[in-house]
Amino acid sequence: QRFQELLQRQPGAELEEQLEGARRRLGQLQLKVLQGARAGAAADLGSRPLEGEVLRSLAGPGPGSGSPQLPGRFPRNPQDGDPGLESSPQRGSGRPQIIGPEEDCDPGSGSNESDSVFQDLGILKSRPAHLGVFLRFLFSQADPTPLLFHLCSEVCCQQSNPRDSRALARDIWNIFLDRSA
Repeated sequence: QRFQELLQRQPGAELEEQLEGARRRLGQLQLKVLQGARAGAAADLGSRPLEGEVLRSLAGPGPGSGSPQLPGRFPRNPQDGDPGLESSPQRGSGRPQIIGPEEDCDPGSGSNESDSVFQDLGILKSRPAHLGVFLRFLFSQADPTPLLFHLCSEVCCQQSNPRDSRALARDIWNIFLDRSA
């Protein structure tokens, strides 16, 4: 949104390039989220109604209809004459086709530098702003309990004072662990 506002104020080739790069990264991140949601659904299908709803909305109208329409992507019109963006879908296979990187992307640029912070929990914990963004995403998209338990227990283990560690351990026990278990 920032890039679009800047583009409206002062259009330029460099700004348009940044906007296109942000759109590509958004598409890649949405694909990663979709793959993660599908992997989570295979392990725990339908246990949470929100997750099932997200999967149904991202899966598209049904099998054999081509690739799913991800949010933020424009539908491809076959009359556009833009070759290479879409392979011929296999009808009846039931699996959606994945659109490859666009022609103007450099090969090997699939992992973006700005995304690398979110790949390592140690780096993420050393950057409070990024950790805040990640936790906000986690709270809005998934069940945050396992990660919060991990972070709290790690803080508890890193405390040098045994008295503080015991107090934190009691809090962790009361928040995360089920008394009836």
